[in-house]
Amino acid sequence: MYIPVCPVTEANATYVARQRATFQAGVPSPDFPGGKGESEHSGRPTESYLRRYVNNEGLQAMGLEKLDTMGWEETLGGRKAIKKANAILGF
Repeated sequence: MYIPVCPVTEANATYVARQRATFQAGVPSPDFPGGKGESEHSGRPTESYLRRYVNNEGLQAMGLEKLDTMGWEETLGGRKAIKKANAILGF
């Protein structure tokens, strides 16, 4: 089970980018590599499914939407961490 609650760090953003790619492909996450996973299952959750049923915070947690500052705009370190994470995620 993937629990997408973590601080915004470079290492965690890199992991989320890898997790997003495996989710989109339907294969096991980086923690459990190998195999076809759900890639051949019909009806498996997809990005389009999540976009219909998950709020913006859920999409951000899966690396599918750009992170917002969520109150961190008050600190230079917070702004830098969010900017770096968004760059790693391709936003």
